[in-house]
Amino acid sequence: MQYFARLVGRLMCHVMPSRAGAADDADTEPGPDALTRARPIGGRHEGPPTSSPLPLTGPGPLAPELAASLLPRLPRGVVREARFHFDARPRDFVRIWWRHALIVLLTGGLALPWARAANRRWLLQHTRVGGHALNLDVSVQGLWLRDFLGVSLLAGVVGALAGEAQWAALLAVALACAAVPIWLHLRLTDDLARITWAGRRLAFDGSLPALYRGVGLAFGCAALLAAAGLWLWRHPHPASAVAWGVCLALVLAGLPAWWWRWLAYRQQRLRLGPLALTWRGAPSVFWQLGLRTLAWGGVAAAGVGGALCLAWAVAVMALGWQPAPGVSRWLLVLWWGGSAVAVWPFLVALLQNLAWNHTGCRHLRFRSKLHAGVYVRMRLTHLALVVSSCGVYWPWAVFHAWRARTEAMSVRARVDPEVLAAHWPVAQSGQ
Repeated sequence: MQYFARLVGRLMCHVMPSRAGAADDADTEPGPDALTRARPIGGRHEGPPTSSPLPLTGPGPLAPELAASLLPRLPRGVVREARFHFDARPRDFVRIWWRHALIVLLTGGLALPWARAANRRWLLQHTRVGGHALNLDVSVQGLWLRDFLGVSLLAGVVGALAGEAQWAALLAVALACAAVPIWLHLRLTDDLARITWAGRRLAFDGSLPALYRGVGLAFGCAALLAAAGLWLWRHPHPASAVAWGVCLALVLAGLPAWWWRWLAYRQQRLRLGPLALTWRGAPSVFWQLGLRTLAWGGVAAAGVGGALCLAWAVAVMALGWQPAPGVSRWLLVLWWGGSAVAVWPFLVALLQNLAWNHTGCRHLRFRSKLHAGVYVRMRLTHLALVVSSCGVYWPWAVFHAWRARTEAMSVRARVDPEVLAAHWPVAQSGQ
């Protein structure tokens, strides 16, 4: 009878929220102290948490919310922080990586999807949070379908661009932009919904129509800009440089809005058993991220350009080198490539912090403290070692990058990990 009384109380809180319930919602607005200020739903929970799960009565639209509200929380003001821990050794991963690389070579590249999933599974199995390890339960058939779709899109666009028919190239670009959301949906399903923690699988409640509604407009604008760029490429004009600049400016101006829609779609559809995560990032933070990335890109472009000019002067004046007519184009490619290599890890670090620092719920929140400067220096060092070793250092670079990104993550929770595991059904292999 006591359980049914509590269940009716939760239902009344959802159907007819009281003034106290409204105060609860306002008390958990985003902020650094959101967890410490949160109060339990439907009454205070005092004393040690219990790990015995409370059964839910039948399916219905309120079942996920009831599951979260019935989850016992720690006493008010008590917050536990669980850091992500990576307990592997580099030499073990390097041995596994080279073994998988040999299998890929022997199969002519056909085993590449399997090898990538196996490497990621090994890294996840050595990543622990809250005393439990992560894992990856993914089917090779799904990986094959996703990679086949991606390769087909890329091959179709490249083949159409190499042809003489302009209408075929425009059609290929339009079809590729329309089909990219399908590939992204398959990627999300494989990357997120197949990860398990303590044998419990994460859930991703996204759908293809919702993805089209979220980012379809952005891909439509990208298709129009790609068509305009293709037309400018096929029909050179004295004013083409200005038109190219306009297209590039439109792309850079639209990237923050696209990233905001993408992360909002991805993060707020994640579910950890009974806990549905929410996304609280505002569009303004993406504009700030874009400005910081542009500023860092300008610094990186100036540095790379200065280094290339210095190397050019030394080669011509000190060594008497006579440059060939097409060398300036290669220098331009090196300038763009070097700048992109310096900007990409900076953007990765900022996006990881932005995505997870605004993701959570009333029971837990994620935190990411990946230092952008340290990560950029580490990745540039990895690039130098990979180039100098002719690619031999690549698995070491993958290992250390995973460790840096993983150990920068933590979870601040008002629920005990064992309690969450008890209320989270164990995933069946192959589901």
